[in-house]
Amino acid sequence: MKRFVLQTLMVAFFFTATLYRPSYAEGVDYSVEGLHGIDVSKLCVSSGLRGGSADVVVVFENTSNEMVFLDGISSDASSSGELFFKDLAGSAVTKSGFGVAREEVLNLSSSHIGARLTGLKEDLVPGDHPLVYLNFRNGTLETAAHVLPKGQCR
Repeated sequence: MKRFVLQTLMVAFFFTATLYRPSYAEGVDYSVEGLHGIDVSKLCVSSGLRGGSADVVVVFENTSNEMVFLDGISSDASSSGELFFKDLAGSAVTKSGFGVAREEVLNLSSSHIGARLTGLKEDLVPGDHPLVYLNFRNGTLETAAHVLPKGQCR
């Protein structure tokens, strides 16, 4: 009787362990790291008029154990947002986002990468605090930003 109970418990444990294991598609990169280890600071949005755009400055540090990918930016105060590469001739919008290596600090005020909110739903004036969404491949970080006059976000 003890042997039967022991065998039954072992079989039940085996099936429970295999049935509750998550399964992932082969060939698809999967991360259990998620958004842990991304520290956001100095999030600032420049003032802007309704229908226009507003530059976004943010510093974030990737302290996770892997590269993370920032795919976009948006806000409750705008209809959309965009990431772009800065160069001497202006800027070029990227559709694929960009990666941030582990242990890297990215400061958009001094980087060749920029972000802006487009299609503002209302005027953004100094003192406002719109919600800004940093859209990563593994999820979205939501945080309130400070609005400062144009040119003062650093």
